[in-house]
Amino acid sequence: MAPSPENGDRCNDLPMADPPQNPRLQGRTDPARRLLVVSHPAVLPVNQLIYRELAGRGWKLDMVVPRKWPSEYSPSAITAAALPGLEDALHPVPVVLGGRPQRHLYLTRCRALARRIAPHVAFLEAEPYALAASQWRRALEPLRIPFGVQAYENIDRPLPAPVRRLRSEVLRDAAFVAARSQTAGELVRAWGARGEVGLAPPAVPGWRELPEPPSGRPFTVGFAGRLTPSKGLDDLLEAVRLLAAPVELLLIGNGELRERLEGAAIPGSQVRVLDGLSHDQMAAGYAQLDVLAVPSHTTPTWKEQFGRVIIEALWCGVPVVGSDSGEIPWLLGLTGGGLIFAEGDVEGLAAALGRLRDEPALRASLAGAGRASVERLFTVPAATDALEALLLGALGRPGAGRARGGSGPSAPS
Repeated sequence: MAPSPENGDRCNDLPMADPPQNPRLQGRTDPARRLLVVSHPAVLPVNQLIYRELAGRGWKLDMVVPRKWPSEYSPSAITAAALPGLEDALHPVPVVLGGRPQRHLYLTRCRALARRIAPHVAFLEAEPYALAASQWRRALEPLRIPFGVQAYENIDRPLPAPVRRLRSEVLRDAAFVAARSQTAGELVRAWGARGEVGLAPPAVPGWRELPEPPSGRPFTVGFAGRLTPSKGLDDLLEAVRLLAAPVELLLIGNGELRERLEGAAIPGSQVRVLDGLSHDQMAAGYAQLDVLAVPSHTTPTWKEQFGRVIIEALWCGVPVVGSDSGEIPWLLGLTGGGLIFAEGDVEGLAAALGRLRDEPALRASLAGAGRASVERLFTVPAATDALEALLLGALGRPGAGRARGGSGPSAPS
């Protein structure tokens, strides 16, 4: 068990971009800032918060999203919907292979659509090896519209040669990469990114009214996410069983391990599962916890890529105990909001949980530091600052946007 590293080691190797030095336009649109967003996550309104913030800063926004998107968290496909104020910006388009983030394609004439929208810059909210990123690169490049992509991928895993070639082409031509973590930024540079690589993490939704924690409850350990083996839930169950009664273990989510975990015996109680919470209801889920555990395991093809639940819990004043898988140590080091243990070390996990149980002052200190860091780095305005700096940088590149609307080299769509 170890406290999260101080902000000053590898956390700062890929610094957050400085906030753009431009006045807020308070709803007025700047005619020189028209942004095209292509995003499958933005099929959900909650994932449009940064884009609505950009619109409020004067960007003219157009969002191409899948018309429908199958989800493991929903019995039926999600239908695209807009946040209030973004109704006119939303362009739902049919996709093939929906529900597969790296393999879906948009069933539209992308170049013709881009020519009609005529953006000054585009942001493809997709990995550089995703087929959709390559599809839109081919549409935007002949129109000389600068574009950027995102990067969560934090494992240099073997990919088929055609996919590596597509990734290289996207990174060669991208004006910027919005790296969601330190490791993701390092990898895209190693893979040949030529444009600006900046840390542009996702935003915490920022629930304004946080529920009061239930009074008189036992010390409660929680988990939020998919109930799958890679999330280390067997380790968590064993660790909680090493704690003295009374203790509660609350799992927020669903997945293949639910049947085996729900109702399992722990000292003085049994495992509870809370399912079906909407995103707006998650704050009420976190309010039931004294500590959030993120005991993820690394696999040959995956390790924790960010840990959105970490910043959500910290926003709600809940400290975190996380394994050293993937980006968990980086994120806890950046926020100072938790303790780290060695992946797979059940006794180390139990020791960290026990320490937070026995030291309320430490819980409060970690929660306070984490909340302050999330307010500084991961609120919607802060996350928008980071992305906007990359967008403005792309507009400043030589030739950016000079041949918009089809006045440059073109080819049939």
